[in-house]
Amino acid sequence: MKKIKALIILSLMLFVGGQMMAQTRGHLFLGATFPISDFSDFDSFEDFALIHANEHDGGAGIGISAGFRWYFNVGVEGLGVMLSIDGFYNGPNPDLKEAYRRKEDYSGIQWNSGSFDYKSTPKFVNVPLMLGLNYIYYFNPHFGIFAEAGAGGNLRFITEMETVGTVTDAESGVATQITTNKKYDNVFSFAYQAGLGIEVAKNLVIGFSFYDLGKGLVKGDETVRRKVLDNIDNTNTKETHYKEYGTVRPMMFLARIGFTF
Repeated sequence: MKKIKALIILSLMLFVGGQMMAQTRGHLFLGATFPISDFSDFDSFEDFALIHANEHDGGAGIGISAGFRWYFNVGVEGLGVMLSIDGFYNGPNPDLKEAYRRKEDYSGIQWNSGSFDYKSTPKFVNVPLMLGLNYIYYFNPHFGIFAEAGAGGNLRFITEMETVGTVTDAESGVATQITTNKKYDNVFSFAYQAGLGIEVAKNLVIGFSFYDLGKGLVKGDETVRRKVLDNIDNTNTKETHYKEYGTVRPMMFLARIGFTF
């Protein structure tokens, strides 16, 4: 009797799994991200959220994206449950890149004595996971339009910032090298999306979407190393402080192309 029950349960699992697989389709998406609002703004380092508290400018430039979507049929023609996971990468926008090239310090002032350089500059990586609904209307078997929306969570990463500067004391002539490293914490936030697009031959998808990945405080460890370059006794000091900076809210439009698998 137990063997019969086991066989029946196994048969049901295989049948349900097969039905689900038959009613599931997936897409691989590649595209470009276009930041908007404060996420894309940069006027000066004084307003830069990755350096100063109570600021909101992210200075993000146009980036790239890749993601997967799975659609599960719910028994209503054209309507499906959507599960999505994406990865977005955004480096600095042109204004922020120019500030780095001019070697401005955190206050926006160029060093007129000694030397100063950015050894690494922060970039944004966002990984949202969402659940939602997708509706597609087919004009014919080879062409359809769709609309979708979803909500979930986003995991935000910000890469490190490191600067190295050398200043010389006017009286003693002794130079000090100052290395500052900022390591930013990862942040989880609420996120949502909405999009429109077309499907061609049930294999190619072209879509446009809006993403709001939620507001998150920028915080982390700042380590400052000082090395006195006096050619006699190189004195080293190191201080690490946990700091809170501004807030970043990644908002962007996406244009992308998808392939069915």
